[in-house]
Amino acid sequence: MNKLRILISVLSILLTTAIANARPGRGETKVVETESTAPASASEQTDSKEEKKPEKKKKLTSGEAVVAWHVQEPSAIEIPTTPDTLHLNYQLATTPVYIKHIGAEWLGNMGLPAQPTVFSERTTLELLGDNMFLNPYRPYYLGVEDVYFYNTRVPYTNISFYTGGYSQHGEDRLKGLFSVNANQRLNFGLCFDYIYGRGSFYSQSSDALNGAFNMSYRAEHYSMYFIAGINNFRNFENGGIKNDADLETMTDSHDVGTNLTNQAQSTFRSIYVWTDQQFHLGYNKQDPDDSEKHTFVPVSTISYTLKYEGRHKRYFEKSLTTGFYEHNYYSDTRTRDTISQNIVKNILSITFREGFKPWAVFSLRAFAEADIEENMRLIADSMYTWRTECKVNVGGELYKRTGNTTFGVLGEALVLGYDKRFAFSVKGDFHTIVPLKTCSLTIDAEGHIKSLNPSYFHEHYYSNHFIWNNKFNNTWDARGYAKIGIPNKWCDFEVGAGWQGLKEYIHFDTLAMPAQNHDFIQIVSGEAKLNLKLWWFRWENRAVLQYSSKADVLPLPLVTLFSNLYADFKMFRKVLNVQIGVDCRYNTSYYANAYMPATGQFYLQNKVLCGNYPEMNAYLNMHLKQFRFFVMWYNFSSLFMPPTYFTVPHYPLNPSMVKIGLSWNFYD
Repeated sequence: MNKLRILISVLSILLTTAIANARPGRGETKVVETESTAPASASEQTDSKEEKKPEKKKKLTSGEAVVAWHVQEPSAIEIPTTPDTLHLNYQLATTPVYIKHIGAEWLGNMGLPAQPTVFSERTTLELLGDNMFLNPYRPYYLGVEDVYFYNTRVPYTNISFYTGGYSQHGEDRLKGLFSVNANQRLNFGLCFDYIYGRGSFYSQSSDALNGAFNMSYRAEHYSMYFIAGINNFRNFENGGIKNDADLETMTDSHDVGTNLTNQAQSTFRSIYVWTDQQFHLGYNKQDPDDSEKHTFVPVSTISYTLKYEGRHKRYFEKSLTTGFYEHNYYSDTRTRDTISQNIVKNILSITFREGFKPWAVFSLRAFAEADIEENMRLIADSMYTWRTECKVNVGGELYKRTGNTTFGVLGEALVLGYDKRFAFSVKGDFHTIVPLKTCSLTIDAEGHIKSLNPSYFHEHYYSNHFIWNNKFNNTWDARGYAKIGIPNKWCDFEVGAGWQGLKEYIHFDTLAMPAQNHDFIQIVSGEAKLNLKLWWFRWENRAVLQYSSKADVLPLPLVTLFSNLYADFKMFRKVLNVQIGVDCRYNTSYYANAYMPATGQFYLQNKVLCGNYPEMNAYLNMHLKQFRFFVMWYNFSSLFMPPTYFTVPHYPLNPSMVKIGLSWNFYD
């Protein structure tokens, strides 16, 4: 509580000072997606014949000079975005799992493994390599597409800090980024994200340190991107609580009995270096209004991408807990399981770009990729085996990414793989905006068909508690999805529906062993979004409906929804943005996947129903220029609802607690 009092006192002083110095009309911090210049000063607007007085150096107080984007693997396509400076729903930053997903099967504490409840949001096998041990940490993983590039006239810095709970039950998160331009073309950036969740239950703590250094250079004829990133996760494993009913009578959650009491822990580390170089070929176009001015028009781009990533997974037990695991294969006293994977990717592509002539209405890209993949695993205690293989795939892409109508079709095929296996993937997307009388209609569609190889570790694995050697068939996956939306000032409405078919689906069975189901599984889904606005009041709603034709192999909640009711207004001469409200997450009950600590995987179970619990949070967000602050009462519904706040059997969410956080942008 002392930490909370000190932080609130500091925030009060800062807010009071900033509001007292605020001037009417100065407005809030604004970040745009396209490059612009600072507004002209009064002296610049005077008659040119008058003698100009020496200008004072203007202090940049807003973010109009910051341009942001990220790149999409593997072709390094730039996707414009904005830095995270919005004041709405800032409280979600304390729960990374819910930033990208409407619902999740989650162990309950920040930094612990999770997977989405919406099946289409789960990570599927990649055409050229997949690591199943990475997937549980995806909500926190800082990959190439999660690193943001900036172009800014002044150095841009952001520091964010979130904390919640108290003493041994608390959680903390510290994030930061720094970006600076050496000149108009060259930019350097650095970001980090540190998570420390002590956990409300015994032996449940987690910590993670993720970060990246990035660099970009963009010129007319040549551009380059570089990222060096690290992801380091560690969490203790308690095997879940022994008796769910203990939540009804507990006075301190740390006193609730757990299945593992031997300080077992899991670690996953990833280090990667990614770089993309692009050579642009084209011609100079003369300006019709100025014969001395020319504009470079790119016609084609030759690109080379190189990526190295090393991944390492470990599971430790200093001593063994009797009865939790069925087998102890190499030791009855301790466990030291480990695997590693090293991948080197080389991609060469050539792209003919849209727009260089009126008839060039789309882009066309051809590429070839060669990968070298090395996998290491145990074959006995302290004995290892390595397997190295080369994979080659070729593909092409046709796309249009400008204008009201955009689309893309990407096809690729694995021509050289392990055991001469063939694999392919074809996927496409479509988006258009249809102007109406008073608003517009948006239409989106996407789909894919894939036949993919099983990953190496789905087929081969050796550890103290689990051993398997499988020979799986290629998996088949087909999906189609479409939605329409009518956004307007008072009501933002979207509705969509989709179908997905799976064949030779690989999962973990009730024994937590990988298995392949040969039946044809169908998933029918629907989605609706309705956001209402009336004066100060907002009501955001999103619901997903899913039906699995084989729930004993692929269990999914029938309904998953998120609702957020709040008021959004300004105070103190309209310089302080305030949002106050309540949000709720809910899904219908179903046999949610259980969690296996030794492998870090979610697996089937048919004994415990999870869901039918409204996870409710009350919050207050404030935004003043470059400063944001929130206070949230997390999971306050646990005070008046039965203690059934489980998304994974025997792993309850954290009970009710207060969370606070702040974020500060610096433009100097």
